[in-house]
Amino acid sequence: MAPAQSEEHSLFHIERISQYVSLSPASLNQPFPALCASIFSPLLLSYFPPARGIVLEYSDVQLSDKPPPSAQAAKSSRKRSRSQQQDDADNSAPVEPLLLKHVDEYFAPFLWATASLLVWRPARNAYLQGRITHQSKTHITLAHLNTFPVSILKEYLPADWSWHSQETGKLKKGWDGRLSDEGGWWVNGDEKVEGDLTVRIRDFDGRFDGKGRGKGFLRVEGSLLSEEEEKAKRGGKGKQKAITGVLRTQQQREQARGEVIEID
Repeated sequence: MAPAQSEEHSLFHIERISQYVSLSPASLNQPFPALCASIFSPLLLSYFPPARGIVLEYSDVQLSDKPPPSAQAAKSSRKRSRSQQQDDADNSAPVEPLLLKHVDEYFAPFLWATASLLVWRPARNAYLQGRITHQSKTHITLAHLNTFPVSILKEYLPADWSWHSQETGKLKKGWDGRLSDEGGWWVNGDEKVEGDLTVRIRDFDGRFDGKGRGKGFLRVEGSLLSEEEEKAKRGGKGKQKAITGVLRTQQQREQARGEVIEID
């Protein structure tokens, strides 16, 4: 079984992201809700490459006609308390109107939209907990936070686990395109494997869906083995391949020599 979960990796991050976007002329009367609905809301529960993770929430949306301040200035600005910001707002001059920019003959004006994004970002060798949603002879699928699918291939399951097939010879195609047995489950000793599992993230990959809609997906692969166990397993496979290669070479040499036939 995988070792105990470490607390040194946090999979949740806050990212302050700015985008130079266009605003539909029909939304000029209400630019704030229009930009939230068209720019930030579609990012929810999808992979966003600038944030390097899945966007779970957005907040503190700000619109401006100038590029946002540098990271250092933004950091010092966030340190100010709400009371200080309220006092500054009460004592400051009237807020200047938001000016949008037209580019050539393009009918939609442009502006800067900035928001703080709550991002779920997996990291290699970090641990997470998920509930088993699917089992097959080739892999197990978990659901982390009832949202993110995590796949564990049979190569990364404990060696003492075995597959119990309820119905043989019947296959079905899962949501991820993989063929799996129609019925069955993994067994740990005499116990059926079910419920929640704590797994180590061994690999992940985030990308767009390729349909040009700006949506993206994240593939996460887990392991129930430690790094040392995986290295030992790969080393054992390498030795086995080397032995197989030597035996095959010897067999080919014997065949090349031919058989000796005695003639009276």
